[in-house]
Amino acid sequence: MSSNNKSIVTDLDYPLVKFSQSKEDWWTIRDAVRGVQIFGGIGSGKSSGSGKTLAKAFLKNGFGGLVLCGKPDERENWEKLAKEAGREDDLIIFREDSQYQFNPLDYELNRTGKGAGEIFNLSYLFMEIYKMGNRFSGGGGDGGDGERYWDNALKRCINRMIQLLKFSGEKVSIENMINLLSQAPYEEDMKDLSELSNEEIEGVGEKNFCIGCIIKASARCDNTPLEKECEFVTNYFTNEFSRVPEKTRAIVVESFLGLAEPFTSGILKKHFSKSTNLYPEATFEGKIIVLDFPVKEYLASGIYAQGIYKLLWQQAAERRNPNEDLLPVFLWVDESQLFLSDYDQIFQTTARSSRACTVFLSQNISNYYSAIGGKDPRPKIDSLLGNLGTKIFHANNDAVTNEWAARTIGNAFKNVRSINVGKNENTSAGISQQLLHLVEPREFTMLKSGGFENDLKVEGVITVAGKTWSNNLNFYRTFFDQSV
Repeated sequence: MSSNNKSIVTDLDYPLVKFSQSKEDWWTIRDAVRGVQIFGGIGSGKSSGSGKTLAKAFLKNGFGGLVLCGKPDERENWEKLAKEAGREDDLIIFREDSQYQFNPLDYELNRTGKGAGEIFNLSYLFMEIYKMGNRFSGGGGDGGDGERYWDNALKRCINRMIQLLKFSGEKVSIENMINLLSQAPYEEDMKDLSELSNEEIEGVGEKNFCIGCIIKASARCDNTPLEKECEFVTNYFTNEFSRVPEKTRAIVVESFLGLAEPFTSGILKKHFSKSTNLYPEATFEGKIIVLDFPVKEYLASGIYAQGIYKLLWQQAAERRNPNEDLLPVFLWVDESQLFLSDYDQIFQTTARSSRACTVFLSQNISNYYSAIGGKDPRPKIDSLLGNLGTKIFHANNDAVTNEWAARTIGNAFKNVRSINVGKNENTSAGISQQLLHLVEPREFTMLKSGGFENDLKVEGVITVAGKTWSNNLNFYRTFFDQSV
């Protein structure tokens, strides 16, 4: 059954999952839009247990969504889930042999709404691509003042390239940006140009793309409100950048060419550099877009493709009017450590009003620390996880995750019995109260992980910020059925 002919649930207090008949144990849309983090070791049943339970609830109730693929079988899983929920007609598979296109620059320049075409939004997109590449190659982030200097230099260069292309009337594209930067004049070139006539300079502009853009931009903006801004931009290439020391210039140029290189071939050139016919906003109408470019197969290209779409989907979701009766949508990211970005934390602060349900699944928190990199990744990860209101923990042997889970659930005073043996084998017993974890870290190592040996039951511990369950505790220990 398509979402177009079924009742769509928009009541925030509507229960998506009932863990028991008690209302205190119902997981609602209100809980979902505050975000979900699922942790579980390899083979713990996180995807086939709690993950499958939440995914089926979203589909059953008509949600639209975006699914990222870390593993090759992710698409097949969602095709099966959609068929079971009667949502096959709503499923859109964006993959290498599909007809779908998404040009992020074209989309951002021409989308509707305020802020469309803003230069700094486009340069932010490029910088996110740059960071994705660094993380995938093991470069991490937050490398200190030196790295920030080069990041700022690259960002300024990207800003000026986009501005110059817009002023000159040329298409803002990866290809044009590569041509512009690779042909940007040096100081010696500018001295030679100063000795030429206007007609001769026009001739140089016909052969040199950057000089040609400068000439066109100056002509188009002359005696217009954009004249001063245009002069500022052209001066960057004719004066400032042309005089940059060779080593500094080479680093900036190579940094940009490095992030642009993946878009010159393969799936990124074929599907992410031409036009756009698959808009993120389709999910707001109940479509489920599966980005079938699994990282295990496409490596860096898969991360770029899905990471870009994810970022622009998040920003599109944030533009939704919270005063309207919005269809809830979900962002589904298994192997989420592969797709983390700085924007995730920002997005989670407004996801509730956008009716967007983020679901991250990963083996352990150590994956996150490693993916973010830098000298101290913990504050960033702790901030992100703090904004994901629901935490579900499955069997895990990662001590860092289990300790973190125990601290997250919290402590309480517990009665501890003690027996003292004195001289002549005299014994005495006593009870004292000690402040201990409500769930000890070792307990997470013993949760049942499903499979036939456990009757297809996956055990998990769930905690939701601000929620008291029917057991009068802030966590609930339950089983998820893999067979359903």
